[in-house]
Amino acid sequence: MLPTKKIAFICLAVTALFATGNASAQTDAGTVDSSSQQPKKAIRAQNRQLAMNVRHALTKTKDLTGSGITVLAKGGVVTLDGTVPTDDQIQLAADTASHVTGVKSVKNNLTMREEGN
Repeated sequence: MLPTKKIAFICLAVTALFATGNASAQTDAGTVDSSSQQPKKAIRAQNRQLAMNVRHALTKTKDLTGSGITVLAKGGVVTLDGTVPTDDQIQLAADTASHVTGVKSVKNNLTMREEGN
């Protein structure tokens, strides 16, 4: 082979090698993602169930008035919004929610209710 033909052949071989490696990596990544994904309906059902479990725990907690608390769950992250009568109940609600099975973390956006409200 002439030197230019050798260089062209090497370039072609290297290009083919990289193209095959990238396609393989994309396929592997796509396979991992698609196999670990659940249908959206199932995910929403899990989030609703977790929120319901947290609400149930809040209502069963002694010294906690949970009527002003809204619970939202998404992927194990629970968000508490609303108001409670005392500062102590803000931390009590967060502690209660964090001990419910399936809760990974708690975002506590609770505030103390102003007197007269």
